[in-house]
Amino acid sequence: MKRHLPGIILSSITCCLLLISMGSISGQNGTGRPAYAKTSVSDSIAHNLAEKIKIYPVPAKSELIVDNIEGVTMLEIFDVTGNKCLNEVCDAHEQVTLEVSQLKKGIYFIRFISPRATIMKRFIKE
Repeated sequence: MKRHLPGIILSSITCCLLLISMGSISGQNGTGRPAYAKTSVSDSIAHNLAEKIKIYPVPAKSELIVDNIEGVTMLEIFDVTGNKCLNEVCDAHEQVTLEVSQLKKGIYFIRFISPRATIMKRFIKE
């Protein structure tokens, strides 16, 4: 019986965390009233921005083209460990070509920063 005790405790903790996170997903703000407004508006803006932006070619070899970036003020590229590899200011540009030949092969993430939303996309460097 003692062998199963840590699993039971771990399952209980996991269950409690799941219930807490489900409360936050369902929109509860701790007062018993649903939380609306700001999060849904910013989520909608971020969703629209994410759908609009196109990254190609994937996988990239030497250049990565980022298209439809109106309103995006800065691009940042991170490797899978979270280290920033590249930073590009892109005010008033519709399209940016990024030189990625210096990056090692692997998976990278691009953070698009605009005044109204911040989103992340990923790409593969070949």
